[in-house]
Amino acid sequence: MRRVLQILLVMVWPIALAAEPVRIDHVWGSTTVPEPPKRIVSLSFTGLDNWLSLGLSPIAYRVWYGGDAAGLWPWAQPLLQPVAGLDNGLALRGEIDLEQIARLKPDLIEAMYSGISYAQYTALSRVAPVLPPPPETSDFGASWQQMIATFGAATGKTAQAVKVTKDTQNRLNAIRNAHPQWQGKTAVVVWPDGPLIYGPQDARVRLLHSLGFVLPPAAKRFARGGFYFALDRELTEPLDADVLIWLDLGGGVGAAARHPLRQTMRAVREGREIVTDPTLSAALSYATPPSINYALDRLVPLLEQALDGDPTTAVDGSAEAGLSR
Repeated sequence: MRRVLQILLVMVWPIALAAEPVRIDHVWGSTTVPEPPKRIVSLSFTGLDNWLSLGLSPIAYRVWYGGDAAGLWPWAQPLLQPVAGLDNGLALRGEIDLEQIARLKPDLIEAMYSGISYAQYTALSRVAPVLPPPPETSDFGASWQQMIATFGAATGKTAQAVKVTKDTQNRLNAIRNAHPQWQGKTAVVVWPDGPLIYGPQDARVRLLHSLGFVLPPAAKRFARGGFYFALDRELTEPLDADVLIWLDLGGGVGAAARHPLRQTMRAVREGREIVTDPTLSAALSYATPPSINYALDRLVPLLEQALDGDPTTAVDGSAEAGLSR
């Protein structure tokens, strides 16, 4: 009798462990993931980082820009593991190639931060379950928190997703609590070739908000709730902030140095300019748990220098980037 029970237990045990299908709502309805996927194709420009946060390596991932030959930045390089016989997964570049994706035989296609169209979503859904942007978000409006939670739900790693989110948020909260003098200070993030000022929906601005900073009223007004806006060089009111952050995306910040009214800006006169070099700029732009941790290691000391109340304090990197006072 005991032998019979053991055989029955072995037969039933796999059924007991079988994962239930997961339904995930999104901007175009819902997608059902029948079981935890093993062959994930990530089409989001920031998707790889978030998958790696959960200890998962897609068989193919989309490269946004820069990084090493495989499109990996320093925070992602040590996390990527060999997958399905591929050395480091397949790096996808450029526009979404439906035929290439189909040949990979994925069992999940993630596209939450990809710019995917409805027609592409429909076509790819014939290949595998597809995860487009969350409900009521724009093409690039999904936050890292939403992506981590969705990835966890789709793969049966909800507990790990909660831990990653909690750990990242705890670090942000700890930095915020350690710097009460930052609360309510104004900060603007600017790409100098334009210039373009980033608005409240931008990931870089969201990160600063997590540390207690806010947009200057004029910048908030011009942004109209969007991701960014172009600014006429004769208008500097949106740049009137307690800290001014110039992004170097690879071409330097010469345009900021040549700005005809730069010396009239309050942050310049009071020594509160920060230049983020290309790697730090990328970390801020990706805004994923690994890149956020990398960015905080480097950004927090710069903010401390810029906001120490002493205009004579040099902010590391600014003079080297060509911004003299």
